[in-house]
Amino acid sequence: MAEDLERKLTEEQRAVLESAAGERIFLRGKASVGKTTVGVEWLQRLLAEGVPAHRILVLVPQRRLALPYEREIRRLEGRAGAEVTIATIGSLARRTVQLFWPLVTDRLSQTFPTRRPKALSLEMVQYLMFKLLQPEIERNDYFKSVTIDRARLFGQLADNLNKSAVVGFPSTTIGARLQAAFPDDPERQHIFGDVQACVNLFRDYCRRYNLLDFSLQVELFTQALWSFASVQDSLRGRYQYLIVDNVEEDTPATHRLLREWVPGTRSSLVIFDEEAGYRRFLGADDRSGEALREVCDREVELRETRAMSRSVETLLGEVVAILREDEVDEKEEPRSDAAVLQNRRRQEVARRAIVYPRAAVSRFHPQMLDWVAGEVARLVERRKVRPDRIVILAPLMGDALRFSLVSRLARHGIESRTLRPSRPLHAEPAVKALVTLAKLAHPHWQFDDAYRVSASHVVQMLLCVIDGIDLARASLFVEVLFSAKGELHPFAGITNAERRGRLTEVYGERFDRLREWVWQYRREEAASSAAEGAPRRSGTPIDLFFRRLFGEVLSQPGFGFHRDLDAVRIASNLIASAQSFRQSAEVIESRLDLGNEYLRLVDQGILADQYDPVRRQGETERAVLIAPAYTFLLSNQAVDYQFWLNLDSGAWNRRLQQPLTQPYVLSQQWNRVDAWTEMHERESSREMLCRVVAGLIRRCRRRIYLGISQYDERGYEQVGELRVVFDHLLRAGRASGRGAETLTLEGEGA
Repeated sequence: MAEDLERKLTEEQRAVLESAAGERIFLRGKASVGKTTVGVEWLQRLLAEGVPAHRILVLVPQRRLALPYEREIRRLEGRAGAEVTIATIGSLARRTVQLFWPLVTDRLSQTFPTRRPKALSLEMVQYLMFKLLQPEIERNDYFKSVTIDRARLFGQLADNLNKSAVVGFPSTTIGARLQAAFPDDPERQHIFGDVQACVNLFRDYCRRYNLLDFSLQVELFTQALWSFASVQDSLRGRYQYLIVDNVEEDTPATHRLLREWVPGTRSSLVIFDEEAGYRRFLGADDRSGEALREVCDREVELRETRAMSRSVETLLGEVVAILREDEVDEKEEPRSDAAVLQNRRRQEVARRAIVYPRAAVSRFHPQMLDWVAGEVARLVERRKVRPDRIVILAPLMGDALRFSLVSRLARHGIESRTLRPSRPLHAEPAVKALVTLAKLAHPHWQFDDAYRVSASHVVQMLLCVIDGIDLARASLFVEVLFSAKGELHPFAGITNAERRGRLTEVYGERFDRLREWVWQYRREEAASSAAEGAPRRSGTPIDLFFRRLFGEVLSQPGFGFHRDLDAVRIASNLIASAQSFRQSAEVIESRLDLGNEYLRLVDQGILADQYDPVRRQGETERAVLIAPAYTFLLSNQAVDYQFWLNLDSGAWNRRLQQPLTQPYVLSQQWNRVDAWTEMHERESSREMLCRVVAGLIRRCRRRIYLGISQYDERGYEQVGELRVVFDHLLRAGRASGRGAETLTLEGEGA
């Protein structure tokens, strides 16, 4: 394996590795020049030279970016000793605070000074905000002009606290910073005042009871514990070899830590990706990341791209040149014939890298999706392209778009996989099915009408948990065997032969097995509650209920989770979520029926957390990837063919609406005396669009297919800025009589 990797290294990469012993190197370069490959080889060589694994720390902005290093560690498994530590600033802060918290008791609870701090998951942060802030919001009429759901509202409050910690300003100044950026907007002045009141209340509550959300953990670690010599000696003494990847996507808090840490290491590799910085909305700061070159022994730049073909590389230059202009001037300055000819040749080469549909098949959104699926099938079947070398991207990837793509590809016999880490757990059909069964098994929980089990809930549950059942039969089961009181009746009790025949004995037997398990569980719980004298509470914790239900019924042959590995993964995440909630909530709300409380919060969208998708054991590698554009950019991989959907959408360069925060204003780069104007919004949108487009093109080897439709999925006509960019690029082709149809046919055969 080492020899194979060695053969793949370029001369630039090999030069970095051969002269790097005992040095601290700042490695920079654009995407797809092999920076992470150098990082992985650096790790391999450290271990080969006898460096103890527990002395090495790989630091990344988010865990998914560490996958290449994790694969290398798994490949080298079997070595004696501890493993290499892979961490983010969050995990490093959590470990350090849990170990050294007695040093900072003055910053924590004075009421319970000896109580060990409890780290809060994002779910528990949402739960506490709901319990603590919701009454205050209603009592004081906070956010009366804001029309977003409570889950998003609490999420933005938590995001503001996180920004204050990772950027490095006091949480008590969040509202003032936001207000200063919008001095002439009375409505926002009130909203940001409400924001400050809520974050103050939440932070005071956490300090009072030694509860540590992400922001408080990072703040304690970087602003308090790191100042103690014992803490620095512990971390520096153990981790003497650092590999810091994607430093441009990390935060100022991390960068300040590294400025003091890197100079004292035996060797360090700090990797910086130019023209990236895609996590700015999460507090990332590429400028402070680039400044780390000052504490390294030398700076090395990789230039040789390992992905783009000549036509794709030319396309990159043309598109970036257009985006970097303030506006496209229709009246170009006169140029010499040689310059015009050279420009036309360059545009001709760039056009070879793109394919887009004829106008006749791109008017409506479903037509665009049909075209995309057809082109993917053509690549796979006729051109023999491996499916895993194709990715389908969109600025936003909703459930409807994902389903449409997956089903169309399936009709062509092409397997696909989806990467959507921002998808919350409660949106999964498998989770909804498990929640419905939990409600049926706990009739003593008096759910409000909005959260009571309905016939439609049971239909969807049956479709998910009974293998092979169709919508018509599931609906008939509910019509015949589900009562208005929320009870399931036995299939064996049906005497009508016609109905039994329509439902079939096979599905009837599976339905009865499920119903009997629920009834048996209810009898056990009733007996347990009667013995304990607590008829209103559930004796079995909700996470253990889900474990039993999955293990005893849903994972068995004939049920939906038996073969569906994706549903198994989702069920596992739900169990972990419920367990984490129970263990944390027991410390705070010991008298609550936590199972009842958990299901209520899931129903309201407050819970559950977001879980990073994990590659399933046995999952085929040869599947087309479907992902949001930002998610693909942060996956650090290149493919042969990219499909960009909804090119007309404004979401390519428009931030999500966040009325309670503003990521650029709460950054280290923002000048606090300035007001945020429409000009700033346009400039930031154009800059981010340029970064995203350049990043995507750099991760494409051969060709980009542009998904264009005159009308979006809701039937509205729109023309986005990205579409205008490509129209400008292709204008010369139209002027020379080469229409879109000709370009498409040439692109396919090139």
